[in-house]
Amino acid sequence: MRKPRPEANTFLTHLLSRGLADERYEIRRYKSTGGEVRPVPAGEKGGRRSKRVTASRRAVRELRPARDELIVCTGLKVPGSGLQLWGEHLVWGKMLCR
Repeated sequence: MRKPRPEANTFLTHLLSRGLADERYEIRRYKSTGGEVRPVPAGEKGGRRSKRVTASRRAVRELRPARDELIVCTGLKVPGSGLQLWGEHLVWGKMLCR
């Protein structure tokens, strides 16, 4: 079996039930470390809670996860819309477990 190169840009895109039906999306990022998937804290903090990171439909289409990253984009106004982007290590780890 051929091993992927370190610079390979392989990822899995999973559309939620309605796909990209909304105009704005909430972005949540997760990292895989040692077999666990943990949330990545948002960069900006305002007051007590961190601010919600949002992006337009166009920006969501251009997102690319890191090799050990999971990105979840959820529509703000249209329930059930959005997508998940799985990085290379998470994709292969899931496939090998099955």
